[in-house]
Amino acid sequence: MEFLHRRRQSIGGSLLPIPKGPKLYASHSMDGGTTWSKNIAVYESPSGSICECCSPSAVFDAAGRILVMWRNSLDGARDMYLASSRNGEHFSTLQKLRTGTWVLNACPMDGGGLAAAPGKILTAWRRDGNVYLAEPDRPERQVGQGKDVALALSGGRTYVSWVGTSGVEPWIDGSTVLLSPRGTSPALCSVPGGVLAAWENDGGIQLGRTP
Repeated sequence: MEFLHRRRQSIGGSLLPIPKGPKLYASHSMDGGTTWSKNIAVYESPSGSICECCSPSAVFDAAGRILVMWRNSLDGARDMYLASSRNGEHFSTLQKLRTGTWVLNACPMDGGGLAAAPGKILTAWRRDGNVYLAEPDRPERQVGQGKDVALALSGGRTYVSWVGTSGVEPWIDGSTVLLSPRGTSPALCSVPGGVLAAWENDGGIQLGRTP
C-alpha cells in the first residue's frame, strides 16, 4: 500500500490542495524475493482513498491466481472487496463482499482474513461488531461478534479467530472455544495437522496450536 502525493487544482484562480489517501498496489517476485517487479496499481477508490489502516490480504488459490482482499472507503462505506490476477499485473474488476454495508466515518483497523484451498475461497471480516464468513458470490454468514478477525484453512477445516468479550475466541467448523481470556490481535497460520495461532498478551506474543 502506498500513499499518493497531494495534487493541486486551480479553482476560481487559486490553487487548492486536493488530499488523496492510500491506494492499493501490488508487486511480485520470481526469484524468491531477491528482486521485485515494479509497483502495479490494483485499485484506487473514486472517493479518494481506500481504508487508511486496514491491512490488505493476498493469497494464491489452487489455480495459481493471486487473490487480494482489502477494506474500501467508498461514499462513506467501509466494506470489503476482492480482486484477482493470473499474472500479478492485470487485476479483475473488484467484487464487493457481500450484501450488507458499513457506513463509518473512521477506519476500524480490522482487515479480516483471506484463505484458499482446492475448490474453495473463503473470506472472514468484521462489519460493525459482527464477524462474517463468506465465499465470493455467496451470502455472508455471521459466525460471531468481535474484532481483529483472522482466518485459516487446514485439512478441510475452517478456522476463524477474533477478539470477543471473553478474549481470543477461535471458531472451528461451527464451534467456538476460548484461546486466551486477555489476548488481542490474533493471527492464524496453516501448519501440518492443524493451525498455529499467535496473539498479543500482557505485552508479549503467545503461541498456541489448534487441532
